[in-house]
Amino acid sequence: MTDLQWTVVAGAAIVLLGVIVANLREWKQAKKLLRAAAPVTEEPIFSVPAERVLDATLPSEIAETIAMLEWQFPISLQRVQQELRGWRHVASKPLSFGWITRASSLPAAQPEASEVVALQVGILLATRSGPLHAMEYSEWQEQLGRIAGALGARLTIPSMSDVLSRARTLDQQCAEVDAQLTLSVTAHQILSASAISAAAHSAGLESRGEARFAKGPLHHQRFSVFPGDTGSSLTLLLDVPRTTAPVAAFQEMVLTAQTLATVLQAELTDERGRPLAQQDLDQIAAQVSAREQQLISLGITPGSIVAQRLFL
Repeated sequence: MTDLQWTVVAGAAIVLLGVIVANLREWKQAKKLLRAAAPVTEEPIFSVPAERVLDATLPSEIAETIAMLEWQFPISLQRVQQELRGWRHVASKPLSFGWITRASSLPAAQPEASEVVALQVGILLATRSGPLHAMEYSEWQEQLGRIAGALGARLTIPSMSDVLSRARTLDQQCAEVDAQLTLSVTAHQILSASAISAAAHSAGLESRGEARFAKGPLHHQRFSVFPGDTGSSLTLLLDVPRTTAPVAAFQEMVLTAQTLATVLQAELTDERGRPLAQQDLDQIAAQVSAREQQLISLGITPGSIVAQRLFL
């Protein structure tokens, strides 16, 4: 480039720099004016709605380890909710919350006052994907420490070694009593979507979309029904721990399977297509009953909120 070209470029750069500096000065002055105009309050004002997902489930001594946040003086519910906003899980483990107010020393699933004096925070010890592990515990502990610091709370949290030991024990116990039972309705021809839909309607099943059906409402279903792998069968699935009164639910599933078999001109079989006699069904019912009693002996009622959380 010639000397003249360099001079032009340098002059343009100086002009651009002057514009940027002027804009920065204006922005800083505007920011000062906004700060001066803003009202001064002793503590932040939040407009956070009471979220139902702050969880309508109390922490369970059976299924969870529980930390406690406590305040010397009552604190605004909205301030606490603001810090908890969006915090519902640690990895695959869901959280639960128990709110304690001045009016009652017993924790409640939903806060009934505008101020709280303590908060329980439970984390599930195990699910079907495995027990709580060290990284999940550490993340839970770190977040609780941050919240306690932000809100001036005293934090009490169980030690990691005790928690992880409990988690492994509970995971093993749950694995030993877990059961998902299936029956099949097997035809000698491919089942069309319209035939399956008509049969499901006759059996009193509710549609879940994509040729899937269930008995009972969405969050309290008794068992599910869906097409088998071959295209000529339907599978009925009973999730024992997650179903209320699983023995009765199994008997209901058998009656539904028999209705489906009649409508579809099929037969009741196991997963391999072997026909099931009444004696086979009685043996399965006895196994379901045994699992139900094992769950109850652990303090886990089939179909309860605790069971629904543990057997995710």
